[in-house]
Amino acid sequence: MTIELDTTLSQAEVLYLSFSQIVADIDRRKAEQENPLSSNSLRNRSSTASAKLAATNLSALQLSDDLRELLSNANV
Repeated sequence: MTIELDTTLSQAEVLYLSFSQIVADIDRRKAEQENPLSSNSLRNRSSTASAKLAATNLSALQLSDDLRELLSNANV
């Protein structure tokens, strides 16, 4: 069994960039929830029920320090 290095590295890069974008999106949305006046009014057009659900789901998300460290180490 052989592993194609170029393909594996490309897939790893895509996964890393996706993970980085998800973390940034979670952080941005949490910041918007903490300070709703600074958020874009177009994003707040959802119904009250879906807004409460989104708030509940985001508040339940906890990213470990180890995962955040992966991002900071890769940027060095």
